Amino acid sequence: MTLIIRNLNKEDIPEALKIALETKASCNESEARKVMEMSLAPGIHPLNPNYYVLVLEGEIIGISGLFYDYEDPEDVFWMDYFAVKPELQKHGYGTRMLENLVRICKEKKARMLCVFTDNKNALKFYKKNGFKVCGKIKDYYGKGKSRIWLSKVL
Repeated sequence: MTLIIRNLNKEDIPEALKIALETKASCNESEARKVMEMSLAPGIHPLNPNYYVLVLEGEIIGISGLFYDYEDPEDVFWMDYFAVKPELQKHGYGTRMLENLVRICKEKKARMLCVFTDNKNALKFYKKNGFKVCGKIKDYYGKGKSRIWLSKVL
């Protein structure tokens, strides 16, 4: 079994976008496409993520991203569009992608990795992997859909 994680390239965008939309890691196709295209420039910049694809036997099965917000210290990174194809979830692929993001954060001397979610399965995954809930905005995404902020000290 060949499993690799590599930088997103232009040819990957349609499949990465499909995964992000299918898993609801993004609900806005045009915005997600725009951000993925902007990310092709090298380096992690404020509001301009680096994206990585998880490739199994030549097929893209996951996407993950890192960025830092211009309002935050440069040693606080944020995850973006973190998703594995639904039929391949709960097989350790998300953990592999998260380990990759943590490794990159540590190489860049980050002290904290943060993420927002409203997904109960994602919340369990993040907690299992050492993230702590920092805050919650009730009904942020609509009635009964709170925005939960999690962070992991590196």
